[in-house]
Amino acid sequence: MKTRHIAAAVLALSLGTAQADPFAITYTGTIGWSEFPTIHSGQRYTVTLVLDNDGNSTSNQAWYGPTDLSCVIWRMNDAGNVVFAQSGGFLSAGADVAGRVRTNAAGQLDEMYDLVRHTGVDTLDAALKAQAGIAGVVDAWHIGGGHPEQLVAEALYFTDASGSGVPVDHTRWTNPVPYVGNCLDTAAVPIAPGGAGGNVAAVPTLGHAALALLGALVCGQRRKES
Repeated sequence: MKTRHIAAAVLALSLGTAQADPFAITYTGTIGWSEFPTIHSGQRYTVTLVLDNDGNSTSNQAWYGPTDLSCVIWRMNDAGNVVFAQSGGFLSAGADVAGRVRTNAAGQLDEMYDLVRHTGVDTLDAALKAQAGIAGVVDAWHIGGGHPEQLVAEALYFTDASGSGVPVDHTRWTNPVPYVGNCLDTAAVPIAPGGAGGNVAAVPTLGHAALALLGALVCGQRRKES
C-alpha cells in the first residue's frame, strides 16, 4: 500500500470516528458595572458551560443538574484576557444547579438550566479551578436567578449590562458544539469572546479500533519497503 493510500485511510478513519463528547453552550453578554480594574465596562464577556452525559450526539439530548455539568468558564473583555474556570465541585456546599439543558432532534437548544451558581468557590480545592487576570480569590458566580453580580472576588464584582444578570432563556445561548481539551487550561489562553480557537471545537479523533487498524497498515507498509 502506498503512503498516499495510508494517508487516505487515516483521513477516512478520523472522519468516521469523530468523537463529540462532551459539548459546550455559550452565552455572550456585555459587561455593565465593573469594580475589577482588569474587567472593562462596555466590553464583551462569555460564559461557557461544558456538559457531559456520556452521549456522543446533540440530537434529542438532555443534561441534568450538577451531575452532567463538568465545567464552567468565564472569559471577560473583548480580548478574552481575564478568565475564571471551574472543573468540578458542582455538588459541594454553595453550589446550586437546577433544571436541565435539552436539545431537539436537530440538535438545537430548546431548554436551559433554571439556575446555575456557586457561592462557595473560595472553599473549593485549588485543583478544581484556575484563573488569569483576577488578582483576588474568586468567591462566587451566578447564572440566572436575576442576580446582578456575575462574578465576585473579595467584594469586587461585575454586572451584565442588562442589569438582570446572565439569562437562562435558552434562546440567548448557543446550540451545543463539541468541546475538547482541559477545562482549566483555558485560563492560560487569551481568546476573544466569539473568536476562533480555544477548546470549543470539533476535533476528529481515532478510536481504539481505528488506531489498531492504522498500526497494522503502517507495519505492513514498512515490511513491504524493507
